[in-house]
Amino acid sequence: MSQQPDPHHEFHSHETGEPFVNCISCGLNLDDPELPFLVAKSFRGDECIFEYAICEQCRANMAEEFSQESRQRLAGFFHQRVDLDHRARLAVLGPGPAPWIAHCAACRKSRDEMDSFSIGGLLLGSEILFDPYPLCLCGQCEEEIQEILSKETRDIWDDFVDTHFDGPPAHVLDLPIRGRPLVF
Repeated sequence: MSQQPDPHHEFHSHETGEPFVNCISCGLNLDDPELPFLVAKSFRGDECIFEYAICEQCRANMAEEFSQESRQRLAGFFHQRVDLDHRARLAVLGPGPAPWIAHCAACRKSRDEMDSFSIGGLLLGSEILFDPYPLCLCGQCEEEIQEILSKETRDIWDDFVDTHFDGPPAHVLDLPIRGRPLVF
């Protein structure tokens, strides 16, 4: 008997092929079916260059550190650019996340046409929560988002990246905004 492919595989660790086990910030085990957590992954071409899972409490704590200006600008971007009615209709296309991440949520460019993109999904145990997640954002829309963030918020994000990922400090990667992984 052949095993059906996991419809949530895109939200598993690219490195291990398995579901994420722990929150990147606090180490909390993520297999609790009552615990919501976010998975974010960034790609250049087919290569996953950045991935993490963060529990809802840690994600909310970090978001609260963002400047009021950035939070308002992010809300405005998503309100203006993401058609939530269209996204709600994606549910009729089936139970998996594929239709939700096939196009950029902001400009609707097909993933096949993207040089870089990020995906984000909200999970509860092993189940994906829908509407407005999961979503995909193309590199160009990610750049637009990075440009509207305050320096204070970018510094908070850079500290998060520096703390949890190997490599050069986030503030020296590329210039000064390009190529940064997306803040989900």
